[in-house]
Amino acid sequence: MPISSVGDMAQQYNTMRNGSTIKLELSGLAESMSSGRVTDVVQHLGGETAQLSGINHTLSRLDAYITSGGEIENSLANMQLVLGQIDTISQETSSQLLLINSNASEGQVTEASRTARSNFDTMVNLLNTRVGDRALFGGADVENTPLASADDMLGDIVTAIGGATSQAAISAAIDTWFDDPSGGFATMGYQGDTGAVVERRISGDTTISVDARADDIAIRSTLKFAALAAIADEMPALDLGTRSGLLQEAGIGLFSASSELVNVQARVGSSEGTITRELTEMSAQSAVLQIAKNDLVSVDPFDTASRLQAVQLQLETHYAVTARMSQLSLLSYL
Repeated sequence: MPISSVGDMAQQYNTMRNGSTIKLELSGLAESMSSGRVTDVVQHLGGETAQLSGINHTLSRLDAYITSGGEIENSLANMQLVLGQIDTISQETSSQLLLINSNASEGQVTEASRTARSNFDTMVNLLNTRVGDRALFGGADVENTPLASADDMLGDIVTAIGGATSQAAISAAIDTWFDDPSGGFATMGYQGDTGAVVERRISGDTTISVDARADDIAIRSTLKFAALAAIADEMPALDLGTRSGLLQEAGIGLFSASSELVNVQARVGSSEGTITRELTEMSAQSAVLQIAKNDLVSVDPFDTASRLQAVQLQLETHYAVTARMSQLSLLSYL
C-alpha cells in the first residue's frame, strides 16, 4: 500500500510548487517568443528604468501631436479643397456674367441670373462644409454652421434693399449689408466665431494659424458679388437694364475678388506645408525612439528559443519524476 506521512505531504507540496514555477517560466518564455519582448521589464533592466520611462513619455507626447496634427492637416486639406471649388465657381460665374451687356436679351439675363443664384447657393453650402461633424469655416466655433442659408441671407438682403429699383441704390444696399460691422452679414449671415485667430499647437514649439473663416474679407467679397448677381433673379420685377447692369457689375466684382481669394488659399497652403513638415519630423523622431525602446525591451530570439527548449525538457522531466514517485509503495520497495 502507498506510504503517506507528514514528510511525504511536504514533499508533494514542494513538487507542486516546483511544477508551478517551471510552468510560469515556460509561459513567460513562450510569451516573449511570441511578442519579441521581455515579460518582466524591471528585472530585465536590473531596475534601471529611467531611460525607458523617458522614451515612453516622449513617444506618448509625439503620438498625441501626430494624432492631433493629422486631424488639423485633414481639416486644412478640406478647407483648401473648398476654397478651390469656390474659386472655380466664382471664375466661371464671372466669365458668364461678363458676357452680359446692354444688348443682352431677356432670356440671356434670366438664364445668367438663375445660374448665379444657384452658384450662390453652392458657395454657401461649401462654406458650411463639416468634417467629422466639425465646421471648417467658423473659426473656434466648430459646432454651429458658419453661414445662414442662402435663402435666408438673400431674403434679408431683399428686405434691406427695400423699394430701391436703381442699380446704384441696390448695389449700395448690398455693400452696406455685407460691410456693416454691426448688422447685415455680421448678424444675419455669419454665425461662427468672431474672436482672435485660432492658433493650433502642432508640436512642442510650433503653432500655426487657422484663419480662413467665412467672414474673411476675401470670402465675404466673393459672396457679396455672387449675391449681387443672385438678386437679379430674386427681384425679377426690376427692368431689364437694371438687371443686366447688376450682372455686369457682379461679373467684374467676382473677377477682382478672385485674387483676394487666392491669398486665402496661399495662407492655408502655408499652414499645410508647415504641419506636413512637422508631422514628417515627428514621425521620424518617433521611429528612432521606437527602435531605442525595442533595443531595451526586446529579447534575443535564439537565446529565448534555447531557454524555452531547456525549460520544456525540465518540465517533462519534472512530470516524469512526479509520476514515478506517485507509484512508489512499501510493497514495491520490498
